[in-house]
Amino acid sequence: MHPQGVEIVTVCLETLGVEPGRPYVDAAQPEHPTLVDTGHVVDELFGIVNIPNAVWIDEAGTIVRPAEPAWPAPRKPGGGPLSEEAPQRIRDIMAEASKIKAWSAEIYADAVRDWAANGSASRHVLPADEVIARSGSRDSFTSKAAAHFSLAEHFERSGDHAKAVEHFRDAHRLAPDNWTYKRQAWSIEGDLDNPLARFWQGPAEGRDWPYESDWLTDIRAKGAEQYYRNVEL
Repeated sequence: MHPQGVEIVTVCLETLGVEPGRPYVDAAQPEHPTLVDTGHVVDELFGIVNIPNAVWIDEAGTIVRPAEPAWPAPRKPGGGPLSEEAPQRIRDIMAEASKIKAWSAEIYADAVRDWAANGSASRHVLPADEVIARSGSRDSFTSKAAAHFSLAEHFERSGDHAKAVEHFRDAHRLAPDNWTYKRQAWSIEGDLDNPLARFWQGPAEGRDWPYESDWLTDIRAKGAEQYYRNVEL
């Protein structure tokens, strides 16, 4: 779609810098710009609360679809077979992940192609009032949560992990449905050089867990089918 004027830009949201995301970018070998947002500025400005999300911006710089779940191809459930040595928690995580509904996975890429071909006449382009309506809350709780999350990032990068945890917890309390805030905090507990540890995102034997929630507990409470909001395309 690039010859039609479409520029895809992917953004990795990562407080700890470029390196945690590098293996995934290197494996994907993208042919489009790939950025790392160490301040989670994209979340704050566009209202992204989970990944993968996408925003459509036209050639005039106008948002014509706000942040919403998005996939470039049909999503395969589960993630493949696990080895017999896989810990029970990982098995439980994958079991819940297999239940997650990818609302637009079968049709999303076709919608983008329709936009590329038809521009503002595409049936998938939303009017301004609908963009605003779908853009999520910007109430005082959202603002305070963003402030606490920014402070948490600052303290984490400054080496004061205990102080960072305090502000991460406040952000989670104020914005309980923001999975990006939660997953960023959960993923930096434990061995940062171990991909499995970053995926674990919860209590482990012999290690204190500083948060009131974790991925597996929360997804079971909310229901995996509700992990991504269902948006009309």
